[in-house]
Amino acid sequence: MAVKQAKKEPARRKPAKKKGGWSSQILLIFVLLAAIVFLPTTMLVLFGMLPTVVAVVIDRHGGTRAITVGSMNLAGCFPFLLDLWTKSHTAEYAVGLITDPRTIIVIYAAAAIGYLIDWALSGIVATIMMQRANLRLSAIRKRQEEMTVRWGKEVTGEVVLDSEGFPVEEEKAQAT
Repeated sequence: MAVKQAKKEPARRKPAKKKGGWSSQILLIFVLLAAIVFLPTTMLVLFGMLPTVVAVVIDRHGGTRAITVGSMNLAGCFPFLLDLWTKSHTAEYAVGLITDPRTIIVIYAAAAIGYLIDWALSGIVATIMMQRANLRLSAIRKRQEEMTVRWGKEVTGEVVLDSEGFPVEEEKAQAT
């Protein structure tokens, strides 16, 4: 009697999870409902935080620009949010704040300060890193010179070697 061997079924892969699931959909619905309930705040924040949106789009590598600009931009929006919350939390008052040139200047100037901070600190950090790299390079070169003095010119890699790895004499190296 021949015993039939059962064919091995290929390993089944688990289906890839979709980004977001039911929990992210519930969160999205909650955020949308909160945006509708607090419409004046939403209007002011969406309009005021536009420089942050630009910074996020520009800063694709997840650097610090979006965080710096966003923080300063929110700091510029905050006094007007407090004004909106304490005086009259209505859409008309929010539109009045948005159309006031003083509001726009303050909010966008704060975002511009965020861009300046990012620009200045990036330059400072780059300069510090270059100085550290130059110091490290000079230390490496000094160490190489010490090794050359101690072990001879052969350790530099500049000496011509024969097929067996031994240094070739100067006369033979010049002949070839």
